[in-house]
Amino acid sequence: MLLIDNSIEGIIFESLNNGPIGTKILIDNVRKQRGSTTKQGVYLALRNLKKQEVVVIHNKQVSFNVRWLKNMENYFALAQRHYFDENIGQNNFLNLKGGEKITYSFNDTTQTDSFWWHALYLLSEAVEDLTEPAYLYNPHEWFFIARTESEIESLKTISKKRKYLVTASGNTVLDKYVAKYFDGKTSQYYMTGKQLFQKNNYYLNIVGDFLIEATIDPTVIKIIEDFYNRTTKVTEETHNELKRLVLIKSRSKLSISRNKKKAEKLKKIFQKYFV
Repeated sequence: MLLIDNSIEGIIFESLNNGPIGTKILIDNVRKQRGSTTKQGVYLALRNLKKQEVVVIHNKQVSFNVRWLKNMENYFALAQRHYFDENIGQNNFLNLKGGEKITYSFNDTTQTDSFWWHALYLLSEAVEDLTEPAYLYNPHEWFFIARTESEIESLKTISKKRKYLVTASGNTVLDKYVAKYFDGKTSQYYMTGKQLFQKNNYYLNIVGDFLIEATIDPTVIKIIEDFYNRTTKVTEETHNELKRLVLIKSRSKLSISRNKKKAEKLKKIFQKYFV
């Protein structure tokens, strides 16, 4: 999707080329160029762009979804330089100091995953030491089944620069199925066959001394667990059913923190599984 006209969406794109922007300022920008546009009209356009995963909206701030931005890399080269500037705001998670944390809340797993990857990619870019792998712990790697294309793109993008190491606690048919997406070198996948943390709705990413900790709604997790336990083969319908299941309304939380001591302690849990 490329919009460079005077539509509401086109003005939104033009505004976001200079980095994240508050919704109030964005509405003012649209009204300056389209005097008759209502606030509701701008919010409708933003909801549609968010649904298409073109933008991420949180705490009244709008920004391009970096996963989408990378897919449009040539056109948005200038915009990317703005988005990866370390001085884009005191409330940005890239500016966290040791011991600090920011927590976000979401209304469904699609929103959670969209912002989650956005954050993981930016943190992966921000950590200068490329010998530091990106460690991911997921009880089940269901994202690769429910959101296959976007997850493959995520894996390829990050593993070009640093190792992408995923640990899963399950070993069902579906857990084994996603192993094919990893090359065994720059991207690796290991199934422990046992739960590593007390709660089965806890997900974790570590890059350098940054941690992303997600807690998925227990209702969704129960649905996913039941689905994994009863599935004996993977078909197109398997993908479609899981996509439908994870779209239910739910509450999830995602925390981003910077804690070197905690990060090093947790890395040791996963390091033994990888070459």
